[in-house]
Amino acid sequence: MSSLARPATITIDPRSADVSHCVVQVTSPSGSHVPIKVSGELPSKLTAEFQPQEVGPHTVNVIMDGESVGGSPFTCNIYDVTKVQVTGLDHSKVNRPVTFTVDASQAGEGTLELVVTTAKASVRAEVAARSRGLYDVTFTPQEPIPHFVNITFNEEDVIGSPFKCEVRELEPREVRHLQRKESQMVTAKGEGLRQVVTGNVASFTVDTKGLDGELDIRVTGPDGGQIPARLVKLRSGLHRAEYRADQVGSYSVAVLHQGAPINGTPYTVEAADPHRVTLQSAGDCFSSHECALKVDASGAGRGSLSVGVRAAGQDVKHSIRDLGGGLYKVLFYPRVPIPHKVDVRYNGVPVQGAPFEVPVRNPATGHSMTATGLGLHQARVNKCTSFVIETLGQPSKEFDVIITGPQDWAVSVRCYQQKDGNLLAEYTPHMPGTFKIDVLCANKHVKGSPFFCTAYDAAKVVVDYRKTITAVGEPCVFKLDKSEAGTADLDVQLVAPSGVVTPLEVKGGPAGETVEWVPDAPGQYRITILYGGEEVPGSPLTVEVGESGLASVKGAGLEGGAVDTPLTFTVDGRGLLGEPHVTVDGPDSVARVNVRKQDEGLYQVTYIPHEVGIFDVRVQWNKRDVAGSPFHPKIVDPARVRLIGGWSSLLDPQDRLELTPREEKRLAFDVSEAGPGRLRAELTHEGQPLEVGVDQNGPRARLLFTPPGEGSYELCLWYSDLLLPNMPIYGIAEPVNTGDHTRVTLRGHGLTTARCGDRSEFVIDGSLAGPGAPDVTMTGTKADVNVTLNHQGGGIWQAEYTPMVPGAYLLNVMWSDRQVRGCPLKVNVESVADASRVVCSGEGLRHGMVGNQIKSFIDTRRAGPGELTVTCTGPQKVALCDLEDHGDGTFTLNVRPQESGRHALNVKYEGEHVPGSPYTLKVAGAPDPSKVKVYGPGIEHGVLAAYQSRFICDTRGAGAGQLTVRIRGPKGAFRVEMQRESQKDRTILCKYDPTEPGDYRMEVKWSGEHVPGSPFMVMIFDTQDELNRYMAGGYSPGGAGGAQSDYYGSIGYGTTYGAVTFGQMSWRGSQAQL
Repeated sequence: MSSLARPATITIDPRSADVSHCVVQVTSPSGSHVPIKVSGELPSKLTAEFQPQEVGPHTVNVIMDGESVGGSPFTCNIYDVTKVQVTGLDHSKVNRPVTFTVDASQAGEGTLELVVTTAKASVRAEVAARSRGLYDVTFTPQEPIPHFVNITFNEEDVIGSPFKCEVRELEPREVRHLQRKESQMVTAKGEGLRQVVTGNVASFTVDTKGLDGELDIRVTGPDGGQIPARLVKLRSGLHRAEYRADQVGSYSVAVLHQGAPINGTPYTVEAADPHRVTLQSAGDCFSSHECALKVDASGAGRGSLSVGVRAAGQDVKHSIRDLGGGLYKVLFYPRVPIPHKVDVRYNGVPVQGAPFEVPVRNPATGHSMTATGLGLHQARVNKCTSFVIETLGQPSKEFDVIITGPQDWAVSVRCYQQKDGNLLAEYTPHMPGTFKIDVLCANKHVKGSPFFCTAYDAAKVVVDYRKTITAVGEPCVFKLDKSEAGTADLDVQLVAPSGVVTPLEVKGGPAGETVEWVPDAPGQYRITILYGGEEVPGSPLTVEVGESGLASVKGAGLEGGAVDTPLTFTVDGRGLLGEPHVTVDGPDSVARVNVRKQDEGLYQVTYIPHEVGIFDVRVQWNKRDVAGSPFHPKIVDPARVRLIGGWSSLLDPQDRLELTPREEKRLAFDVSEAGPGRLRAELTHEGQPLEVGVDQNGPRARLLFTPPGEGSYELCLWYSDLLLPNMPIYGIAEPVNTGDHTRVTLRGHGLTTARCGDRSEFVIDGSLAGPGAPDVTMTGTKADVNVTLNHQGGGIWQAEYTPMVPGAYLLNVMWSDRQVRGCPLKVNVESVADASRVVCSGEGLRHGMVGNQIKSFIDTRRAGPGELTVTCTGPQKVALCDLEDHGDGTFTLNVRPQESGRHALNVKYEGEHVPGSPYTLKVAGAPDPSKVKVYGPGIEHGVLAAYQSRFICDTRGAGAGQLTVRIRGPKGAFRVEMQRESQKDRTILCKYDPTEPGDYRMEVKWSGEHVPGSPFMVMIFDTQDELNRYMAGGYSPGGAGGAQSDYYGSIGYGTTYGAVTFGQMSWRGSQAQL
């Protein structure tokens, strides 16, 4: 770039290149050659200088040794600052806008800068582009002092700059008039000025038209109280006012600018609460009878009630009666006995629970032979539907059901006898349209027959909406075509950025249905489209709404494209000050971006992605994101769409795809490396298009088509709407000898069992089967497994797969689209062992005794297949461990310790410790009854009246065991007590209570063996004389004979020295096993 007023200079640097001659040519915009002077000598730098005579782009071609240098020809823009004209700048008054024009249309390309200043500060000025290079500039002086307008073009002062504008004070009358006039210019609009819903935030926007001055929002509630209002200035220059209505009633909203009310204020806003509207049925509804619903809106506030009634996708006639006092009665006349949807709205807002479903019954039920059910009136395409035939006891063989489709096609019907004697009829419609259903009994129509059912297909609804980016206040319109989808309810809902869901009105017309809405706030909106309760293709739509006044962006480069291919889009900021800033980030790279200015405020952006994936394209204008930024284009590589097995195995010597007439052809593709896209195909036969099925799931895509006859075919494939290399593929269908699939054999371990995470293999041997190729699928109840095929040559194929989910799978192998003998095969996939799911239980994990088996139980059923190992190590010796396998994943562990003391019991599954392992096993020594000492008056003779029956058993040093005390005495009752001070106390105090004289036999045993002195014989007498005579010899206290009573007590010591049992037990009672 250079000025017309001075010579343009060019520097040429050969950078040590071996060149000997340099020529510089300059061409003006009119096509004439401009003289140029070149100074300097090669190989040093050269300086070229020319004096331009015209304004505009000059072409500069630099030729060295007969070849143009890189980037040549170059463009040099010549401008003339003297051609910039400023008109209309006159003296003014305070607060009165000043507008003047700057015309740079004849000055050439460049940057025009303008600043309005005073001696104190700068003044805000607004620039509006009228055309290319022609601008209107407006500023409003605030002080009665001189204002200066500084204008530069390409950093050169425009002739006359700075321009002086004298400003004087307004007269008081002019000030008042100006304020009133400015306030009248301010406008307000929005739903918050008409009607609001209680409990929600109401909002509206105020446009001050760029006027300075204070805004004030005053909201008065129904009770006369002031409601707080919030005022937010948006980046677009508009103001958003928000307030919350918590009461039902009329609100007054006043908008003031500089203390003066704007035009139309105050606004009267009605606040209603649709949630207070209630709906009540007036009784049971029957088809062909008038049905009534009561609506109570008495507590909802002032508003209007609207009702819609639909059944089977059809509007049902209805009426609303105003009963007064906010009460209404809705009347409708159902024609069919199926549920009816009643949509009730108050002030356009759905009431709580809407839409309501009102059941409608058949009045003939139970009285006449008829049929009932939704399947008689509405059905979904390709989904089984049903209805019930009421037989009234007639034999089922007398009934017949005939269903005729839209093109007089017969539809198959299945009937089932039910427990109540009625018949359940099921059928599946395969296309949208009206189906005629004849229900006959003894060749006569039942009541209501024939029935007419409307079938719909939500997948046939076409949504035409390409504008995914818009601005606040701009209408958004999209069209819906349901002409091929049948008849059903169409519901469109808008989800705002705040999360509020608003139903959108669908307007019908000769060209289809149209939906229109106007966003009132920036953010991301979602539009959900339901047809018969199902989402249509393309739903939900996502619309990015930006603030008004920001640049707009459009172009294919925002949607996606091919790797290593230039992608472009445009940024339109015409009429705005500033310039765009663009960055493009890939999954693992940053793409270079080229921004080229096409016009004033219009830019073309070009970038080249070098990897596949989803990119982030961020577009900013004056450091603010434009609407929709960042964008996410999908970059793909069609060359990486790979036919599994390769094209060579399917093509004949003339590179034609071999086809068989009327036999389905399947082509499997691997798209895992092609990026995020969808495969699309077109097939023609003798110039006529044919239907092609494409099933894409994850990294696999499958093409299915059936050649209708002999002849030539042409197949074209696209990935993400980009044509694949080497397309089209030509095919030929002619009678050929197909391979014999019965001679294909399978072998390998991968045909029967596999293990999660491990690769399994098997071989498909078609060497004897003739021409053909295999197709393998592996399906399970929880997941499917991808099987990779590698051609080994000679009809031999290697199949590999790696399952990740355990369970049973069906492995199906096809050869030339025919099932191989023995398929499908059942493959059991075993899970990887999980030691954390092994459960160990039993006392044998905690304590035991030398000489006894220590048992515990181990359950590995939930841990998967694996190896169970057990080791037990004592202080000096290793204990013997024995695992008893029960054959169901459970084991009994027997540990035989060889010494006492703490043992470490290690239980591992597949080399990993199970929960709790290693266990600390406390092993006690074998019991030694000889170490038990028994002493005390209770084992000595005595007199009954003064007898002391206590005695002590000292088990210290006797090892682990169980102490048992058994006493036999004359007839009579007494009690044996055994006590000790703590769980670890080895000294036991024993007591019994003899009630009569006689012979007493006391047995004290330790682990079943008598202790020293046991059994003890004790004689108890009535008197001291009898005791003395006995001691002298020969006297026995045995009084009246009788049966003796047996009593005993026991205390058991385990390896933890804590298990104690007190009290009386039967002789055959259980004892603690130590």
